[in-house]
Amino acid sequence: MGDQLEPDFIQALEHRPKSGITEAKGIPLIDLSPSINSSKSDDLANLVAEIGDACENWGFFQVINHGVPLEVRERIELASREFFALSKEEKKKVSRNEVNLFGYSDFEITKSVRDWKEVFDCTIENPTVIYASDEPDDEELKELYNQWPEYPPDLRNAKTDIQITGTHSLELRITERSVTWLFKNQTSFMRLNYYPPCPAPQLALGLGRHKDAGAMTILAQDDVGGLEVKRKSDGEWIFVKPTPDAYIVNVGDLIQVWSNDKYESVEHRVTVNSQKERFSIPFFINPSHSIWVEPLEELINDQNPGKYKGYSWGKFYATRKLSNFKKLTSENIQHFVLVHGSGHGAWCWYKLVPMLRSSGHNVTALDLAASGIPTISDYFKPLMDFMDSVPKRERVILVAHSSGGLAVSRAMEKFPEKIYAGVFITALMPGVSLNISTLSREALQINYST
Repeated sequence: MGDQLEPDFIQALEHRPKSGITEAKGIPLIDLSPSINSSKSDDLANLVAEIGDACENWGFFQVINHGVPLEVRERIELASREFFALSKEEKKKVSRNEVNLFGYSDFEITKSVRDWKEVFDCTIENPTVIYASDEPDDEELKELYNQWPEYPPDLRNAKTDIQITGTHSLELRITERSVTWLFKNQTSFMRLNYYPPCPAPQLALGLGRHKDAGAMTILAQDDVGGLEVKRKSDGEWIFVKPTPDAYIVNVGDLIQVWSNDKYESVEHRVTVNSQKERFSIPFFINPSHSIWVEPLEELINDQNPGKYKGYSWGKFYATRKLSNFKKLTSENIQHFVLVHGSGHGAWCWYKLVPMLRSSGHNVTALDLAASGIPTISDYFKPLMDFMDSVPKRERVILVAHSSGGLAVSRAMEKFPEKIYAGVFITALMPGVSLNISTLSREALQINYST
């Protein structure tokens, strides 16, 4: 991240944030004090009904008078700011990898587009037990441990404080007691989010549109704001205005399955701005690796049959956690060279580049149109120069879009020993009778309106 917005951060046109803000009118603000101060059954029943209505109609709500001490929240927020203020080199000392799945990362991808943010993850149960692989018949388990930076030292203590005095009690007040057994030996984790100022906030998102895969998420956000919820009634993106000392709660995919669609997991995203940095702290409440997820028996009958097939939460979670860190060997790490022939085709790389890089591959993107196309030789020159620079023992995969297919075809003729494969995506390719060396500048004036 820096002063320039790289292509892998740019959202497709239909997913970019709108210039105007639509503030939420109706996302419930729920007072949890009856769960703390009242022993009257009517008060508690009304609170349960209020939470149920919020989950059914919105999938999101905010809570106040929740019993989490403000000083606990302030300590973890301060520790988060101090950590992300460290140098990139220092933060990367605790980077996530295939051994330590918790820690720091500045490379998060949602829906194949890179998010404009940095994160630090830590597990609630230390160690957390998960399956060692996502293979269905593999019952081997592994333990995951937190890794902590040397500075700030308060980060570890603040996490412990907010876990013991905060999220556990808040979780119990929100979740019905009859299902709390599902969270014994939980795989829940806490994340620190940092969204730096973005040079082009109209093109990028701090976190792309998504639904949370776990049971429930409890979010503490600062006063900058950026969270948007997709309203169920009309699909409009609604800005969730920060409420002082409130926590935001949303339904995850597991509750949607357990409730057999009574409560729906709702899409949400995070916008960024060019002036202010933003911090938030989500707690992802997840069950034990041993839990089999399916609609709860007490909610299923002849009139309301189960809508979901059961699945292993542990195997799903292992797939999510381990897939980002599967080692690529020298045999399957590739160098992709993406070649597009005009500015009209540049959009096609915005999703492909982060997908390839997130899998560990090397990626080079070439824009042939930048040469101005004075002659066919000038048009081909960026790719020809690049291929000249490729070491003799290296072989690349050329991926062509649009009229870039002409240059890739020429490169395949000239450098066959350096090319592993050629891929043409709606690319212009020469026919059998066409000698590409005779093409003039006028022949390359493609009519994109037809």
